[in-house]
Amino acid sequence: MPRLFDELSRLGHVARAGTLIARGVDRRQISRAVACGAVIRPRRDWIAAPSADREQLAAVATGAAIGCVSALRRLGVWAGEDDVLHLHASPSAGHVHPASWSDRGGASMAWHPLATHHRRRADGVRVAVAGAPRVHWAPDPAPERAFDWIVSPEAALARAVRCLPGEHARAAIDSVLHERVLTRLGVEAVLAGVATTRVLVDEYTGRLESGVESLFVRRLVDAGHSVVPQVRFANLGRFDGLIDGVVLFEIDGRAHHSGPEEFHRDRDRTLVGQAFGVPVVRPSARHVLEDWPTVIAAVARAVADAALVRASRGLPPAFG
Repeated sequence: MPRLFDELSRLGHVARAGTLIARGVDRRQISRAVACGAVIRPRRDWIAAPSADREQLAAVATGAAIGCVSALRRLGVWAGEDDVLHLHASPSAGHVHPASWSDRGGASMAWHPLATHHRRRADGVRVAVAGAPRVHWAPDPAPERAFDWIVSPEAALARAVRCLPGEHARAAIDSVLHERVLTRLGVEAVLAGVATTRVLVDEYTGRLESGVESLFVRRLVDAGHSVVPQVRFANLGRFDGLIDGVVLFEIDGRAHHSGPEEFHRDRDRTLVGQAFGVPVVRPSARHVLEDWPTVIAAVARAVADAALVRASRGLPPAFG
């Protein structure tokens, strides 16, 4: 059975029996694996490994594929704060029955098979809340990049930018570009087929390196601040950006630092910035998402104080 499990792993732990057979798995091997309980049949002509998660099994039972923000999240891409399972069904599909949750499914969540290892961070995939999935009906614009149980990155983004609030849609586009899930041309092709009056591309598109950073920067701009992202300072690498020429910022992500060296480098940049008379604000992702009034108040005070100090000393902005 090694060939069966190897192919299931490459396909994301769930696949149609016909897909496995087309990839060289013997039909009798599949039958033996089902008979001995090594794999399960969540639906007729479907095969799932024990490692398949409950969202995958719910999607198969529903007769649809994981899509929209749920698919983006499995690619390691920013997908907003929605915890509902989003499914994608072709307009030509038969009747779709939104399935209720069951206790079946592996404990860990399956990534999109196209997600590279560097994108598989601890905060990438969250378990959806119990309840009826949300089903979207649309063709997949890149079916050759889809898998049996999950849509292509193109289909996921095309639906997500319609489904997400505007600021989260722009953050998802930034994340897709930064993580190299799609090229700029690929994103433009997706957006060309999206009917919306919202402005999804602006001067910051593709320049921001995380979803939370995207929210932070655009909210500051909307509040009247001037923001320059990804600023190099004092040969200490890049800060996440500069506000009004006088305050640097760093966004601390949800995940912990990878080790003491990274932790030290982050604090080193903060100390040196302040030694040069440039204060640094460091809100966490949680602050940006859950306590924006405090964040914007802190930024406004830091900017006002820094501008006052530099003016009293006859200094220009830290950066021209």
